[in-house]
Amino acid sequence: MLELELDSEAATLALARSLASVLRGGDVVGLEGGLGAGKTTFARGAVHGLGVPEETAVTSPTFALLHQYQGRLPIGHADLYRLGD
Repeated sequence: MLELELDSEAATLALARSLASVLRGGDVVGLEGGLGAGKTTFARGAVHGLGVPEETAVTSPTFALLHQYQGRLPIGHADLYRLGD
Protein backbone atom coordinates (compact mmCIF):
# COMPACT_ATOMS: atom_id res chain seq x y z
CA MET A 1 0.00 0.00 0.00
CA LEU A 2 1.21 3.47 -0.88
CA GLU A 3 0.40 6.16 1.68
CA LEU A 4 0.56 9.81 0.67
CA GLU A 5 -0.22 13.03 2.48
CA LEU A 6 -0.74 15.98 0.14
CA ASP A 7 -0.84 19.58 1.31
CA SER A 8 -3.60 21.00 -0.89
CA GLU A 9 -6.62 20.28 -3.03
CA ALA A 10 -4.64 21.37 -6.08
CA ALA A 11 -1.91 18.80 -5.30
CA THR A 12 -4.55 16.07 -4.89
CA LEU A 13 -6.18 16.95 -8.22
CA ALA A 14 -2.79 17.08 -9.97
CA LEU A 15 -1.75 13.67 -8.64
CA ALA A 16 -5.08 12.14 -9.65
CA ARG A 17 -4.85 13.57 -13.18
CA SER A 18 -1.31 12.26 -13.48
CA LEU A 19 -2.36 8.79 -12.38
CA ALA A 20 -5.34 8.87 -14.76
CA SER A 21 -2.99 9.37 -17.69
CA VAL A 22 -1.46 5.91 -17.15
CA LEU A 23 -4.58 3.95 -16.18
CA ARG A 24 -5.64 1.10 -18.46
CA GLY A 25 -8.86 -0.88 -18.71
CA GLY A 26 -9.35 -3.14 -15.71
CA ASP A 27 -7.19 -1.08 -13.34
CA VAL A 28 -8.64 -0.49 -9.87
CA VAL A 29 -7.63 2.36 -7.58
CA GLY A 30 -8.69 2.05 -3.94
CA LEU A 31 -8.70 5.02 -1.61
CA GLU A 32 -8.94 4.82 2.14
CA GLY A 33 -9.30 7.67 4.60
CA GLY A 34 -11.61 9.41 6.98
CA LEU A 35 -14.26 11.98 6.25
CA GLY A 36 -12.66 14.96 4.52
CA ALA A 37 -9.47 13.11 3.60
CA GLY A 38 -9.78 14.06 -0.08
CA LYS A 39 -11.04 10.81 -1.58
CA THR A 40 -13.76 12.48 -3.65
CA THR A 41 -11.37 15.27 -4.65
CA PHE A 42 -8.97 12.60 -5.90
CA ALA A 43 -11.79 10.84 -7.74
CA ARG A 44 -12.82 14.14 -9.36
CA GLY A 45 -9.27 14.71 -10.62
CA ALA A 46 -9.04 11.17 -11.97
CA VAL A 47 -12.48 11.29 -13.63
CA HIS A 48 -11.68 14.58 -15.35
CA GLY A 49 -8.18 13.32 -16.15
CA LEU A 50 -9.81 10.41 -17.97
CA GLY A 51 -11.60 12.82 -20.27
CA VAL A 52 -14.96 13.39 -18.60
CA PRO A 53 -15.86 17.06 -19.21
CA GLU A 54 -14.91 19.49 -16.44
CA GLU A 55 -18.51 20.67 -16.15
CA THR A 56 -19.56 17.16 -15.09
CA ALA A 57 -19.99 17.15 -11.32
CA VAL A 58 -18.15 14.40 -9.49
CA THR A 59 -19.68 13.94 -6.06
CA SER A 60 -19.43 11.36 -3.32
CA PRO A 61 -21.53 8.28 -4.06
CA THR A 62 -22.27 7.81 -0.35
CA PHE A 63 -25.99 7.22 -0.77
CA ALA A 64 -25.98 5.81 -4.32
CA LEU A 65 -22.96 3.55 -3.60
CA LEU A 66 -21.83 3.88 -7.25
CA HIS A 67 -21.55 6.70 -9.77
CA GLN A 68 -20.55 5.82 -13.32
CA TYR A 69 -18.82 8.03 -15.88
CA GLN A 70 -17.60 7.48 -19.42
CA GLY A 71 -14.27 8.99 -20.38
CA ARG A 72 -11.30 7.44 -22.14
CA LEU A 73 -12.24 4.38 -20.04
CA PRO A 74 -15.48 3.48 -18.26
CA ILE A 75 -15.24 4.69 -14.66
CA GLY A 76 -17.03 3.42 -11.58
CA HIS A 77 -16.73 5.60 -8.46
CA ALA A 78 -17.95 3.56 -5.49
CA ASP A 79 -18.26 4.32 -1.80
CA LEU A 80 -18.14 1.05 0.10
CA TYR A 81 -17.92 2.21 3.71
CA ARG A 82 -21.54 1.28 4.49
CA LEU A 83 -21.13 -2.30 3.28
CA GLY A 84 -20.54 -4.96 5.91
CA ASP A 85 -18.26 -7.94 5.74
